[in-house]
Amino acid sequence: MPHIFFTPKTIAVIGATANPKKFGNAVTINILKNKDLKSKLFLVTQNSKEIMGITCFQSVLDISEEIELAIILVPAKAVNAVINECITKKVKRIIIVTAGFGEINDEGKQAEKQIAEKCRINDIRIMGPNCVGIQNNEIGLNASFIQAAPHGNISMISQSGSFGCASFYAMERENIGCSKFANIGNNVDISFVDILDYFNTDSNTKLISIYMETITQGRKFLELLKEIILRKPIVIFKGGRSATGMKAASSHTGSIATNYKMLKAAVEQAGATLCESASNFIVALKTFSFLPIPQGDKIGVLTNSGGSSVLFSDKVEDFGLTLVEFSNNLKEKIKTHLISLVKLVNPLDMIGVAGESQYYEVTKAMLEDPDIDIVVPCLVIPPFLEMKSDEHYRGMIRAWNDTNRKKPIIPLIFFGEDFEELKKFAQKEKSPIYYTPQEAAFAVKILVERSRIMNKEL
Repeated sequence: MPHIFFTPKTIAVIGATANPKKFGNAVTINILKNKDLKSKLFLVTQNSKEIMGITCFQSVLDISEEIELAIILVPAKAVNAVINECITKKVKRIIIVTAGFGEINDEGKQAEKQIAEKCRINDIRIMGPNCVGIQNNEIGLNASFIQAAPHGNISMISQSGSFGCASFYAMERENIGCSKFANIGNNVDISFVDILDYFNTDSNTKLISIYMETITQGRKFLELLKEIILRKPIVIFKGGRSATGMKAASSHTGSIATNYKMLKAAVEQAGATLCESASNFIVALKTFSFLPIPQGDKIGVLTNSGGSSVLFSDKVEDFGLTLVEFSNNLKEKIKTHLISLVKLVNPLDMIGVAGESQYYEVTKAMLEDPDIDIVVPCLVIPPFLEMKSDEHYRGMIRAWNDTNRKKPIIPLIFFGEDFEELKKFAQKEKSPIYYTPQEAAFAVKILVERSRIMNKEL
């Protein structure tokens, strides 16, 4: 079962080293960073008797205790011999970090197939080769050579270790994070299907994200998507969509890249969210991490800048969505908070003088209105009238809190990335910020799509 990869009682790092310029050192240090980790660590190397105060073994066979997980970091030419020792030791699970297999040439493909078959016969499951490892934030296990992901409720399967690494930077910036992470690399054994099946039953996984370049077991994969989608959102980003990208993907993991058009149709039919850019991928993770699913697709927009709402409206129309017409009841409710120059139409341009009070009152009125399902407060932070950079956002979020966050709110703070007070407040309140009209519109689109899926199945 894949859960042993994420909750091993004992771990052997084979190829451990004190050399900080080698991956065997990075994996060792990352595991040791958590002093409270319950998994027991054993270091295997022929070059040192002791590393960071821990006695080393020359072979996994020299360890008296049972080993549940072995992480192999020796050179490719030595991997087969180490695998034989792991088989003799009856190791349960193996992660082969080492590269130099199917992603290099046909000889490498043959070598990894032979290793996979040998392990299959002996009931050992393998992750990799050519991968960075795994992480389980719930127990503080970073069994990889990249940085630990920020803590959160997203679990990620990535075919590229570097993509996972980059995603962690973006997650940190957006105040979201991971529960578990698996980089399957060349996936000669453990595949998307295996990990996806585990994440389906994992109570700490609220949202599943996938970066893929190739896919095997396509039918099983799609069947699992359909099974999981009503319980947990699934966000997929596919690398290798173009002819050039497919060629690059083939050299990256040594597999034939999957036809994108076929995959897109199947994934969307299954109800998962398919992203066509890295930025949309992060927007989707942020959206599903913070926001409730709307009851419908009726959108209300307020702004202090006509330009931001116009650009948002353009993108919304590109996605086949429209803005709702304000009811007379809502107009009566909000007009007392606005100056006479404001036209009571959607998008509602409150003009540049609107401050925290106006954003609070109008956002709250829209959130309480039964004819609006999603509220999009747009803002260009004013460099005038002594307004504070975070006051308008404070008004939006206060309104959201006072209505118990029942409806999604999409705060579009146009190009507001550099305002530190704003970001600190968002982190404190566990609330999202969208920085471009495209981001905000994409968030609305995927929320509406998920709403339709959920309502269709209820």
